[in-house]
Amino acid sequence: GCQLFLSRSLALFSIITTVAVAAAKTYVVGGWLPQEPDAVKDTLEPIFQDYLTETVGNLQSPPAKFVFRPVDHDSKTSSRRMIADGDLDMLYSAPGSIACKAAEFSWVPLATQRNMLGSVAAGSDALVIFSLRNNTAISSVEDLVGKRIGCGYLYSGATYYEGFQVLWDHGIHLYEDLAQVQFYGPDYASMFAAILRGDLDAGFMAMSWLSRAGVDSTIRVIDPQDSPSYEGVVYNASVTRLVPTYGLAV
Repeated sequence: GCQLFLSRSLALFSIITTVAVAAAKTYVVGGWLPQEPDAVKDTLEPIFQDYLTETVGNLQSPPAKFVFRPVDHDSKTSSRRMIADGDLDMLYSAPGSIACKAAEFSWVPLATQRNMLGSVAAGSDALVIFSLRNNTAISSVEDLVGKRIGCGYLYSGATYYEGFQVLWDHGIHLYEDLAQVQFYGPDYASMFAAILRGDLDAGFMAMSWLSRAGVDSTIRVIDPQDSPSYEGVVYNASVTRLVPTYGLAV
């Protein structure tokens, strides 16, 4: 676990003073993001395979190698099974998944990522309802009645359940009071593009994805309740500067 980066390979000496050279260690890092496996690989492999091999790997003797694998997209890539079978050394995933693995396998959280929305550190699983700033028909949650909404996964907290609850708290039924509800699964980029084109009026998005996509003068974050603000833009009160996002556990 936590000894991975600190341990050094030991040379074993036989009684005839022959040195047995330790084999180079390969660490397998699994990673999950709400995207298709190929997209996850393109995003995380440069970090957890290339960067770690070039930097951390060279601290060991002989140099260690890191290999990245997308996980938890189907039964064959289950991180739980891979850990149990000894096929996974580290896991990068959402806080809930990290907590489960820590409890079941006595893994230890090693590092925590935080995302920035503008100049504010934000949690990854918090809901953001957003629209185009020049869409003057939408400035509050109540204005979403009769509009076209984009969602992510049906079972997603940030891109479905939280949005459903926010609308419900404002007396709006997602399926009865809106003109259209479009599900995009992990393809948040297509939802974002649809709103930019005007094919959708608003979307439910995870704060971390929106921060990576970039927030500029074209986007308005719709405030579901009395929330803090920065640079004149309000953001969901459930997002705080102290909420951790995805983490790495070993």
